[in-house]
Amino acid sequence: MPSITRLVAAAALVSTLSFGLAACSLAGFGSDEKAYEFDRYGDAPKAGTRSFVLAGWVPSDATAIRAVAKREHPEEAVLTFTTPTSLGDVPGCTPADPIDTTPPLAAAWWPDDLPTSGVVCGDWSAVAGDDGAVFAWRVATAPA
Repeated sequence: MPSITRLVAAAALVSTLSFGLAACSLAGFGSDEKAYEFDRYGDAPKAGTRSFVLAGWVPSDATAIRAVAKREHPEEAVLTFTTPTSLGDVPGCTPADPIDTTPPLAAAWWPDDLPTSGVVCGDWSAVAGDDGAVFAWRVATAPA
């Protein structure tokens, strides 16, 4: 028969492990997605080997930048920011009506309905929202 000391130690270990796993889950460590937030364009990484690098077409006046990317496939991402720059004036972007890709994932801040026309900027698709908001996404492969 196990001693009281062993039972108490085992219960404490189980409790500690359960709490630790719950904390990891709440912090997103168990998620296959990673979230990023930057107050302004200058705060976001624009080059390097990080899992998220701000797309080169994003205007330098962008603020309130938020993104979610897949951890294993960071090329699949969604992005939002606010800018006074019209998407039609962004160098390297071309009009698309309709946009023929769909966002690969959705963040809590992602709108339920998106416009069907917007721009394509390299491998990103982007649409304008209200009050200077831009919603953009990138998929791992081009649609067939």
